[in-house]
Amino acid sequence: MDAEIRFFMTDDDEQEFLAVVNNNVDQVINTDNDKQHFLIGDCKLLYTATLSEGNTLYSGVLEIRTTNINIETACKDQMRAAKVYKKLRNWIKKNYWSRLAYINKTKKDQLMPTRIHWLAPQAKKWKEADPENHLLKLSKTSWMVFDIGF
Repeated sequence: MDAEIRFFMTDDDEQEFLAVVNNNVDQVINTDNDKQHFLIGDCKLLYTATLSEGNTLYSGVLEIRTTNINIETACKDQMRAAKVYKKLRNWIKKNYWSRLAYINKTKKDQLMPTRIHWLAPQAKKWKEADPENHLLKLSKTSWMVFDIGF
């Protein structure tokens, strides 16, 4: 299974999410590049936190990559890892705002709905507090800017 869900979180939102994670995974491993691995047996969920710089939040992501052509190197706990991923994804979908839109620069700044980006409760309040100056971006190099919409 290969899947991902993207989100925007504040530090408070992230602490709440990581509390849910800690109750569902075997171990959390921090790496040196702002990423974490959530271990479920011998499988990993890959987590990159939302990056906050000034007035901009850059998208975070939770990913599962268990598909492997070589059966010898594939993780053995794929079913359990997929179940945990779905549980965490469903928690995000239940608790986060889903009506985000991105500004499409190729279509005269028209707002286009997105279905895989979610806005955490505190991040939503942050965005609403100053919608013109608080930005939600896919990444530092991306042209995609998100807004609350639809």
